[in-house]
Amino acid sequence: MTESRDGYRGERPETIVVGGGVIGCSIAYRLAQGGRRVLLLERHGLAAGASGRNGGMTGAGSSLHSAAGRAVYALTAANLALMRDLPQELGADFELRLPGTLDVATTPEQHAHLVESVRDQQASGQDVHLLDRTEARALMPALSEAILGATFAPGRGHLWPFALVHGFADAARRHGAIIQTGVAVDRLLREGDRVVGVEVGGERIVADEVVLATNAYTPRILPELPQGAIVPARGQILVTEPLPPLLPHPFGTNFDKEYGRQTVDGKILCGGYRRLDQDEGLGHEEERTTPAVLDGIRRCLMELFPDLRSVRVVRAWAGIMGFTADGLPLIGRFDPLPGLTLAAGFNGGGFSWAAIVGKVVADLLDGRDPGFDLTPFRPDRFASGGTAWSNPFTAGERSHVTGAPALAGPA
Repeated sequence: MTESRDGYRGERPETIVVGGGVIGCSIAYRLAQGGRRVLLLERHGLAAGASGRNGGMTGAGSSLHSAAGRAVYALTAANLALMRDLPQELGADFELRLPGTLDVATTPEQHAHLVESVRDQQASGQDVHLLDRTEARALMPALSEAILGATFAPGRGHLWPFALVHGFADAARRHGAIIQTGVAVDRLLREGDRVVGVEVGGERIVADEVVLATNAYTPRILPELPQGAIVPARGQILVTEPLPPLLPHPFGTNFDKEYGRQTVDGKILCGGYRRLDQDEGLGHEEERTTPAVLDGIRRCLMELFPDLRSVRVVRAWAGIMGFTADGLPLIGRFDPLPGLTLAAGFNGGGFSWAAIVGKVVADLLDGRDPGFDLTPFRPDRFASGGTAWSNPFTAGERSHVTGAPALAGPA
């Protein structure tokens, strides 16, 4: 085993960031901006994982986390505020559009959930509104007359994922960060219980701090994580041919398990239906699409938007997300191993967290108070409490297994 002397232009990096997705590139940017010598290592290419294979939605808050709701909303709301200024800050056009999002109810059960969700979110100060069928269709006329209603969240929206990841990466490079792709980290280097770097192909790269932004693959590098703390989850998306403007708002439905948007160039993408995948997609790292899931997505899209029944689907893909046992990400220092910080397990919503997490991690490593309650996101929280699966993003995935949710007729 050899000691690396050129991992950072002949100098030892102060911080190694592992993972070239949106979280890792955001962290590398903020650390380099603060004057640290940063080395980012990515085993494939930038945005090659979940960050390049998602729906590109961004927002704030979540009604799925009652106990940690305030902490989730504080971070994601701060993220959304940062996003508005990022195009100018990064000098990158990542097609950020914030027209507001619709969460559509197609069954009485979904509608009851939206009513309760809006009540809870409004009580905590979130800007969200319950719409009846007529009001929802006034915002997005392409919606089926059979929907029961929707919630509208102003100021949330969508973006082009690849462009944002590369925008962070380019800005990090301008501040001196070194980014190396095609480099797989084999293991963490340790001296006693302290992490002092990483090993890559038998070569040691030493640093003061290591940050794992490795999402679903974090357990490969950190075996100390209890089994089930972070689990890979396969998601699938299809995209149509370009169409004239039809969907002015990104949408979700069925407890946000299905989602979609129309891109700036007119394509409509839609994802979800993990419940029709093997094991609901959980535990699978193979990036492949499956006919049952794509058929479910297609039918859902066309039932929500009857005008799309004859549209041509031109492409489909799968990506591997990192889901946690409780549905909350792991953000912060990993106390059992000084020198190690985690930012992983964002449950398919990393673009609602990445910008602020970059700042939070930079503050932590520089000894500053990030100004947020990070207690619900402690990376070592499963060590004592176990990993009983209570992830709200997978609850009910086995429902409606025979097809798309039935739409009730107009009242």
